[in-house]
Amino acid sequence: MVDEVAWQDFVARQEVVVAMRFSYFGSSGWKGDVSKQKEMLLDPARLKARLAILKTLGVPSLAAQTDQNYHLMVLCSEDMPADLRAELEQVCSDGLGADRASVCPRPFGRASKHLLQFVQKRYGKGPVIQTVLDDDDAFATDLIACARRELAQLPADLKDVEAMCFVSFANGYGLDIKDRADGAAHQADFPLYTHRYPWINLGLTMVSHSTGKNLYSIAHQKTPTLHPSRLVKGTPMFVRTLNGLNDSRIEVTDRWKPIEDWRGNAAVLDRFAYLSAI
Repeated sequence: MVDEVAWQDFVARQEVVVAMRFSYFGSSGWKGDVSKQKEMLLDPARLKARLAILKTLGVPSLAAQTDQNYHLMVLCSEDMPADLRAELEQVCSDGLGADRASVCPRPFGRASKHLLQFVQKRYGKGPVIQTVLDDDDAFATDLIACARRELAQLPADLKDVEAMCFVSFANGYGLDIKDRADGAAHQADFPLYTHRYPWINLGLTMVSHSTGKNLYSIAHQKTPTLHPSRLVKGTPMFVRTLNGLNDSRIEVTDRWKPIEDWRGNAAVLDRFAYLSAI
């Protein structure tokens, strides 16, 4: 029997883990060729370019969340150059505060194992809320708040260590910044598109037990459909970037619909204000 009061209290109060992979060398679900080649993945020029994107998009999108009850866990390779790891830590600390982000250098292995160890150390044994944001993507400013609202509509049993439930946001934006110079702003009129991908990993939010499955150990397009879940359609909730350095395969298709004059579009900038700095 589900304890509805306990569930609602948990959803309202529990800190949300925002899981991020920053050029982690290991098994983490990436399909791009670079992810399998350590020298290319950890190339200093590549890392600097990704740091610039994280500083401009991902971190500001978290700093602007209407719900600030979250913690960012950044999984990176222990072989990442020390100066760039320090810069990664600085970007997170400057943008979010030192207590709201943990940069976690780890050896080659499974990302799911490292996330499992992190949540157990931070929260002990019990249910956790987690969502995914990769370092070259960004959230709408109300994504965490909306995820809580949607989770509250789901039934769940906090006593069942095998239980899982999910919220997925189908609609988002695609931003093509392949021509962006490192650290530069307004270099071009970068195209912004709308697109729809049900059960996309970006922004997928999951409740599970800290000793069980996590977002890096499931099939994100299949597993949620086998458990209590909500697929939220309509309002764009995230930004994916096409940046020439993507760790996963991504390209503009006929499913991506361009937004004309998006810099002057209040519907975009009201919930994605950080895009004005691109």
